[in-house]
Amino acid sequence: MGSLKQNLANNILSDGKFDATDLSGTVPASNVNNDSLTNITTFSPSLGDTIKSVASDPSPATEGDFWYNTTEGALKGYVQIKAWSSGGNMGTARYGLGFLGTQTAALGAGGYIFPGGNQNITEEYSGYTWSAGGNLGTTRRALGGAGTQTAGLVFGGFSTTNSNATEEYDGSAWTAGGSLNSARSYMAGCGTQTVTLGFGPSATEEYDGSAWTSSNALNTTRSQLGGAGIQTAAVGFGGFLPGASSDTEEYDGTSWTAVNNLNTARWALAGAGTQTSALGFGGVTPALTGATEEYDGTNWSTSSASLATARRNPGGAGSRSAALAFGGLTTTQLAVTEEYFSDIANYSASSQSAWASGGNMNTGRARFGAAGAKDSAIAAGGYTVPGNTANTETYDGSSWTETGNLPTAKNSFPLIGSQTAAIACGGYVPPSYTTASDIFNGSTWTSAPTMNTGRESAAGSTASPYNAVVVFGGYDGAPPHFEGHTEEYNGTSWSEQNNMPTALSQTMGGGTQTAAISSGGGPPITNITQLYDGTNWTTSPATLVSNQQWGGYAGTQTANLIFGGSSGPASNQTGVTQEFNGTAWATLPSLGTARYAVGGSGQGTTASASAFGGLVPSPFTGLQNTEEWTVGAPASPTGAAASTITTS
Repeated sequence: MGSLKQNLANNILSDGKFDATDLSGTVPASNVNNDSLTNITTFSPSLGDTIKSVASDPSPATEGDFWYNTTEGALKGYVQIKAWSSGGNMGTARYGLGFLGTQTAALGAGGYIFPGGNQNITEEYSGYTWSAGGNLGTTRRALGGAGTQTAGLVFGGFSTTNSNATEEYDGSAWTAGGSLNSARSYMAGCGTQTVTLGFGPSATEEYDGSAWTSSNALNTTRSQLGGAGIQTAAVGFGGFLPGASSDTEEYDGTSWTAVNNLNTARWALAGAGTQTSALGFGGVTPALTGATEEYDGTNWSTSSASLATARRNPGGAGSRSAALAFGGLTTTQLAVTEEYFSDIANYSASSQSAWASGGNMNTGRARFGAAGAKDSAIAAGGYTVPGNTANTETYDGSSWTETGNLPTAKNSFPLIGSQTAAIACGGYVPPSYTTASDIFNGSTWTSAPTMNTGRESAAGSTASPYNAVVVFGGYDGAPPHFEGHTEEYNGTSWSEQNNMPTALSQTMGGGTQTAAISSGGGPPITNITQLYDGTNWTTSPATLVSNQQWGGYAGTQTANLIFGGSSGPASNQTGVTQEFNGTAWATLPSLGTARYAVGGSGQGTTASASAFGGLVPSPFTGLQNTEEWTVGAPASPTGAAASTITTS
């Protein structure tokens, strides 16, 4: 914060104005919010010579205006903030889908999955999470879209050949509409369900709610272009010629006119907004790009914020100042969603519940033991591609530090307790499932009494102390392999307890020895929730919103958080986050990086947790990155007053 204060003071222009570039070299744009722009108290001596003193806030005021309000005793100004931030991951990763809607009510339909092929699935975005909608009647990819989440339209695309099919969406189901005159794919679309424009590669057509009418084609034939606007005032930009195009054309309801080009020529990009206020993002240059450009009806300007994940063929929705990017393709199809904000009226992203990046682990790994609190976590053992490790690291909220190794390298075991007093329970030491347990004192490991049943992929309680824990579920070498066994440790010995009603491996845990929780797991992958009272297990009527296994977990029996893991086979890694309040499960914003066999820390609350490590299958990689979960009240734009800088 000191750096922001100093640079902001030093960079105020001599005319009493500053702009977004004056924040460069201070804090990342994605972290700049209303909280970051308050309590500024240190300014250069010449400030009083350049800032006007006024008794009341000037009206109108624009970006870069700066003044001192003598009545309030406050220095104020307007700041333009531009940033992409993480949204909830899609349920199904894919690219080349039809897209439409707004940032808080978007829709993605169809698309392509390798090696699964074309899709007919539909997903709806609430502003936080994606949920399943009605399936398309015609399975396809590379289709155009227009309209809203409750009155949507998709058209064209590719199934086994180019398609002329049109379908209308009422918020729950698709019905057939009038067919395009020219079957084609990789076209752009804009407008409403009943007043639609579809254009590219070589034809333009207008839809009236029942039939399509041909109009004048683009001056430059190109596919995979971005588009925005309405039927009588549209803009098309970029595309494939062959080769990347920067061409921009505007449509007036009759014909297309060439206007100023994009700054970055590209194809396979997405667009949002209107003809006089458009946004283009992502694509291929021929390298993948996350570059974002804003159009004001005359010129394109490159935004200071780029997509965190450069990609091609994403979905897009919303406006120039509040857009959404979802799905797409890198070396694999994506489920990642990002939200764009560019507004002088501040939107404080820090007030949302969200995952944010933390410090990287020293050793990328998965299937390891994880314990502790959000800012005092521990990771031990695991699988490092291609073998087991005994490595142990501790986290202080910003960085990871190497410490004493486990006595034996192993993977797939629960680690329970705190950073200075934890126990590692069982696990897999090829070729057997070990009964060994080991205790960590903050620097070194010592052997503890052995468990009764050797197993891997079990779960356990999360609460300290390490000498009052429970371990349950898992997989062992004897048929039927999948364990319902429950064991408790009292600091001296392990004792068998009553079995789980449903034997599971790769389940998620949490809670205490007398109030534990098991959620999800497999096989087959499940949404079951089971609760332990220190003696018996019961199956809860509350089930997960979506099936999940191999995820991280944190919290208690009545305030439980699970995140990441798999939504099916290991190749279906997920970033899904779900929360249990003791009565029901709800979906929360997803991890920024979808992964399975991830570690988690967090005790006593779902408001504070960390996720770290894990695996992605393509290419098969043990991850190092850490994400931290923080809960906040829902955020919303609050107008110019929220954008002021004050000395209070």
